[in-house]
Amino acid sequence: MNTDMTIYESILPFKDSNNIALYFRNKKVTHKEFLNLVDKQAEKLVELGIRYDDVVALLSPNIIECIVTYYALNKIGAIVSFLHPLLPPKVLEESLNETQAKFFIVIDVFYKKYQEVIEKTNIKTFLITALTALNPIESIVFKKQNKDALDGLDDKMYIYKYELKGKVKIIPNNNFYKPSVYLRSGGTTGKSKTVVLNDKQLLYPGSLATWITGQELAGKAIIGVLPLFHGFGLAMGIIAPLMNNAGSVLMVKFNLDETISRIKKNQLNVLICIPYLAKKILDSGKFKGSFLKNLIATYCGADKTPTYIIDEYNSLMDEYNSKGYLLEGYGLTETVTVTFVNTHKDYKKGSVGKPLLGTKLKIVNDDDYETDIGSEKTGKILISSPALCVGYLNGECPFYIDKTGEKWLITGDIGYHDDDGFLYFSNRENDVYKIAGYNVFPSLIEEEATKVDGINFACCLYISDEKEPYLHLFVEAKENINLSEVSNKLNKQLADNLIKYSYPKKITFVSRMPRTDIGKIDKKRLLEEHR
Repeated sequence: MNTDMTIYESILPFKDSNNIALYFRNKKVTHKEFLNLVDKQAEKLVELGIRYDDVVALLSPNIIECIVTYYALNKIGAIVSFLHPLLPPKVLEESLNETQAKFFIVIDVFYKKYQEVIEKTNIKTFLITALTALNPIESIVFKKQNKDALDGLDDKMYIYKYELKGKVKIIPNNNFYKPSVYLRSGGTTGKSKTVVLNDKQLLYPGSLATWITGQELAGKAIIGVLPLFHGFGLAMGIIAPLMNNAGSVLMVKFNLDETISRIKKNQLNVLICIPYLAKKILDSGKFKGSFLKNLIATYCGADKTPTYIIDEYNSLMDEYNSKGYLLEGYGLTETVTVTFVNTHKDYKKGSVGKPLLGTKLKIVNDDDYETDIGSEKTGKILISSPALCVGYLNGECPFYIDKTGEKWLITGDIGYHDDDGFLYFSNRENDVYKIAGYNVFPSLIEEEATKVDGINFACCLYISDEKEPYLHLFVEAKENINLSEVSNKLNKQLADNLIKYSYPKKITFVSRMPRTDIGKIDKKRLLEEHR
């Protein structure tokens, strides 16, 4: 593993590299060009008043100027609070107050949505835009499509239109232990938290990208479609390729046709996704052909991936002699992103892989966090890693300090490891319920359900009925199938593999699972829609 200083020095793209750093639509930016853009943006931001340790809220999809702005803020030493591009105005106000943000940088097409909050909080606001990366024809179309959102915006708010008044001297931040990024998380206790991260933690997974993929990434490209407010998207979609002399293929929304086109041109070699996205790729019917040989890996996280998706995806790779296998990993925002991953060298089906170099795993019982309970025994997952966050902003500590002084993250997850060190994730700790005194794991019920041919996804919810709590299983079936036959197969699968206390009292078939903005099943909305 790289030393800390080597990791830090590689946070920015390679100064002398003409390899492509960013792809966005028809625009390509080399590493050398990218650094020049970052330097110029940093000068503007300093002259506009942003200083070391100032908190800057950044709300934008994955466009070139957003990435440039993040790196410019990082160079200054400001703290970037990444926000969801579809955040409700009320939640934006709450976040600005919680983080005590001094500045707000937002993509121009969303400014009017947040204008009332901006005026109420009187926060200094600047605009970034996709226009700087579009060709003349694309610009005309963009302005026409977003006419209402763009009309009347003050040109003085646009950073790219700001003219420097003089020579700006910047002393680059070289303290990679100080807070540099705030990310929102569900928290290890199930309550929403703001996770505080520093550069050392953000760079850790990228420093091991060669170890993870099994080959050098220089000149290769990783998809950058997962949002920046998501640790997986930020660390692996953006930071990892840029610090490895590779490129990031930016997309505001996933575009299958563009993805296929770039793979064919050898401009996209690593996919990072969530299970829902992998399913969409497979269902398209377009993701097949000799071009798949240009893929070197596909990494999937954020949710447990149904076995049938992994099997179908990897069979497709075998068919076209590709190494782009779908490999599961595991991580939390509190560890930035992936800290366990299956690799081409070390792989076990059903596991989420082995720990990254420098990461340690311990499975413990409630009454003893010091001692690992041994292999094949289910317990609480504790992680020690260079990627452990600084902590929560204005919140409780998610760590346990052992007798030797080593810090462990109490993940709030349940699982076990085998004798070879592979981790098997079971479920969130707050997703374990007791029915008739028996521990019930909804995730295991979902796993059995998705083994049935004809079922895409399953979501099992615990209903806390005062008289008699029960399990309600929601099932998304494939289109144009015989629901009666699938229902019979499902009932048999559950009856054959579950103890009676785990058998769902209700089973509901839905045409589509409601999804959050990053593609996870929206359990709250699912329940509301089927009360």
